[in-house]
Amino acid sequence: MTDIRQDQLCSFVKSITLLDKVVLISLNGDASFRRYFRVEGQPFIAVDAPPQTQKNQEFVTIDIALEKLGIKVPKIISYDLNNGFMLLEDLGNTTFANVAVGIEQETYYRKAITLLPSIAKVGCKLPLFDDKFIKFELNIFNEWMLDKALNVKLTDDEQQCLNDTYQILADGITSQEQVAMHRDYHSRNLMVCGNDLAVIDFQDMVKGPITYDLASILFDCYVNLDDKLIENLTFDAYRLYQKQVFLEQVDFEKFKYDLRLTSLQRHIKVLGIFCRLHLRDGKDAYLKDLPRVIDYVVRECQIDERFAGLSKIIQKYVVGKF
Repeated sequence: MTDIRQDQLCSFVKSITLLDKVVLISLNGDASFRRYFRVEGQPFIAVDAPPQTQKNQEFVTIDIALEKLGIKVPKIISYDLNNGFMLLEDLGNTTFANVAVGIEQETYYRKAITLLPSIAKVGCKLPLFDDKFIKFELNIFNEWMLDKALNVKLTDDEQQCLNDTYQILADGITSQEQVAMHRDYHSRNLMVCGNDLAVIDFQDMVKGPITYDLASILFDCYVNLDDKLIENLTFDAYRLYQKQVFLEQVDFEKFKYDLRLTSLQRHIKVLGIFCRLHLRDGKDAYLKDLPRVIDYVVRECQIDERFAGLSKIIQKYVVGKF
């Protein structure tokens, strides 16, 4: 079968590089409709990002903004926003997830934490992670996990419990200091380039709670970190933010509470997204990570008695089903 967009992407790369022959080697995709190809024999990555679904202008704008802050990102060689094609610097094959293990784990995670205050300072205009946005994300869990994956019909009381819990989460998130946040800052979205960490997949950045990116990497949907390491990294991040004039009125205990509350919101959303990737998009690989995310939710419900009702719903309908 002819892949028309891949042929068009190949022609785009030829027009930029002036090569007579271009061979595109498919790379593992992500959870979106973007596709990545390595240009054989060249230090480039070709990107097929259909403009109907992908935030290509946002990618370009944020890439430039991050680079200005001294954060390593893939250099943009060229782009065609109308057709959704990009040619980027090839950052290599060394992913954070591959090397941040064993005796090197703590070193790499400390490096990742040091980038957060700079990311928080991204100055371009970003969507707001507001009450409406937060509840939209949370309801992905209702639709795709409870309804479509598990065929659960909540009682009126249970639905009201979820609504009340979602409001508590939204209030807790929007009351935090609001900064630029990557929104998907985890082990699969960082690359290792020599002594630097490079940040990728940042086109969905928003302005939201200061704890969000830290929650993403410490309570990673693909990695379990030791509790002691999490505590140490949390304290390091808190101090780093304070040095950059963030969190001036927030003590460490409040910061830890906000971190876990924000993480709970993220993980509830992810439960729905992983089911959606499976049911709608045929991407079944994410199912193996659901037990980890469910366990996060169960543990995070324990931070506040107001989440007892949510915990009962998760225990009743979700635990042990995946």
